[in-house]
Amino acid sequence: MNAPTLKERDEKETARLEAFSDGVFAIAVTLLVLELKLPEGTGGLGRRLLEQWPSYAAYVTSFATIGIMWLNHHRLFTLVRRVDHWLPVLNGMLLLGVSVVPFPTNLVAAYLGHPGERVAVSVYGGTFVYIAIAFNALWRYASSRHRHPPLLRLPHDAPEVIAVHQQYLFGPTIYLAATLLTFWHARIALAVMMGLAVFFLFPPRRKKAEG
Repeated sequence: MNAPTLKERDEKETARLEAFSDGVFAIAVTLLVLELKLPEGTGGLGRRLLEQWPSYAAYVTSFATIGIMWLNHHRLFTLVRRVDHWLPVLNGMLLLGVSVVPFPTNLVAAYLGHPGERVAVSVYGGTFVYIAIAFNALWRYASSRHRHPPLLRLPHDAPEVIAVHQQYLFGPTIYLAATLLTFWHARIALAVMMGLAVFFLFPPRRKKAEG
């Protein structure tokens, strides 16, 4: 039996890292569902279900955000051809933030519409600020021209790589702005975070070649 080639080993290590990441994303989404509780109290079931709207809003926002983060993580790793020592470390820092998302989601579900909602939504937004920074760190490291041999399948100045650079720049800034907006109006801040998730749903747009 022939020993695996360097290319085969690189592909295997990259696939292992992505598979582990997929598992963390899946667990985080599953934990979100566990926060949806049966309505308690007296009165009509329909009214009691409607009273739990903060739980539904927090769940939908977090599910969409985690799902879109997974999609972008998948897109990122389609460009990665090999991993080195530090790429899994930076990926782990990203997954740390992803795995924490159910906790601030539960905070928002419990406090939205009640005293403490601004603090709850600010913790929620702060979590996504961290994740956006971790995403940028992972991507910037993977796409750096200083990695020898390169970690990406494409040159660091390829249009696809530049397009991702430009899209990812928005994440930390807008999430931070939304988190600060929380202290003025928590629900509008939550809507901005949902809008940002939709923004990242679409693939980066490459600039058309001139001429």
